[in-house]
Amino acid sequence: MAVKKRVAVLFGGASQEHDVSVVSAHQLMDAADVRGIEVIPVYTDFENRFFSAQTLRDIRRFKPKPSGAPEVIFSWSERGPVMRERASLNETPIDCVLPVFHGPFGEDGRLQGHFELLGIPVTGFSAGSSAMAMRKDATKALVRLAGVNVLDHVTANRARLADTAALIAEVEAKFGFPTIVKPANLGSSIGVGLAKTAADLPALVAYVLAQDNLAIIEPQVQNLVEYNIAMRWDEERQEVKFSAIERPKSGAELLDFKEKYLSSGGGTKGAFLPSEGMLSLTRDINPDLSPAFKATIHDYARRAFMTLGHRGAPRIDFMSNSATGEIWFNEINAIPGSYGFFLWEAAEQPLLFPELIDHLVSEALRDSVKRFDDPVPQGAYLLPR
Repeated sequence: MAVKKRVAVLFGGASQEHDVSVVSAHQLMDAADVRGIEVIPVYTDFENRFFSAQTLRDIRRFKPKPSGAPEVIFSWSERGPVMRERASLNETPIDCVLPVFHGPFGEDGRLQGHFELLGIPVTGFSAGSSAMAMRKDATKALVRLAGVNVLDHVTANRARLADTAALIAEVEAKFGFPTIVKPANLGSSIGVGLAKTAADLPALVAYVLAQDNLAIIEPQVQNLVEYNIAMRWDEERQEVKFSAIERPKSGAELLDFKEKYLSSGGGTKGAFLPSEGMLSLTRDINPDLSPAFKATIHDYARRAFMTLGHRGAPRIDFMSNSATGEIWFNEINAIPGSYGFFLWEAAEQPLLFPELIDHLVSEALRDSVKRFDDPVPQGAYLLPR
């Protein structure tokens, strides 16, 4: 019988999307194939400390933080990667870490870098690619170099609030109003606002900068339609595999966080409804698109994915003007909500959620190698050996 892989599933964290992370992680843990994977739940609290116990599999314990689980740390022992209880030092060998975070401290490369330093395999984007994917303005600059269409933008930090007239003049010169104002480093449309006129801009920028250290300002796309698609790298065939395409539907001017995650109206206090979250958003899966338009989405997605890291199963969001047919890259989500399993299950070559988890784990174990030898080449010795 094959030995099960022990996978530490990390979730929670000090992010505005803490609650979404908890829901996504429980969906993933419930879907994991128990014949090949032993899931170890690891909750990360608002101070970014790790806690683990099997009781964390019960989502009813999260209000929003659970209690009773011992604090743990990760390290490399003689047996390889381990998770160790801080108080008792009891060790649990693990094979890899699978983060299910959305937003800062978990999706942005900081956590990935922690495990890379320890040599512990971690699924998805590397630390560097995760950091780049989280920074929307930097991501757009990279994918533009790869031939992907993006909207012009203006960035603003707190120093720019001292001269809002100059900021407004730059926006007017580049693309005018109305504009979208959003955080450069947060996800799920948190903090997004619409500046219909120049007079609206300063207050919206100040609002965004209360949540993030950089605001990004873009022209509002007229006749807006969004298209989202996930992708992964097929090592055997050496090619990119695509999920189904989804077309979210919204009656609002702006698809903000509440529109995405609370569109079902929520449940009763303390209740958990599996249909909530992104799955409750009204959407078209595999909408009727012309072959040329679909090919453009695939081409842009492939170029962006290969440029930004080609690991994991990220989702790329596009914006389109339905009247003109123009399409622009909007952002990449290194760890999409629910890992986008519903998109993979509806793909031309369907991939079930347990198979997606196996892909993430196998990729991490294949690509992560801890080296124990002296890394310094002989020609660079400055200290005695």
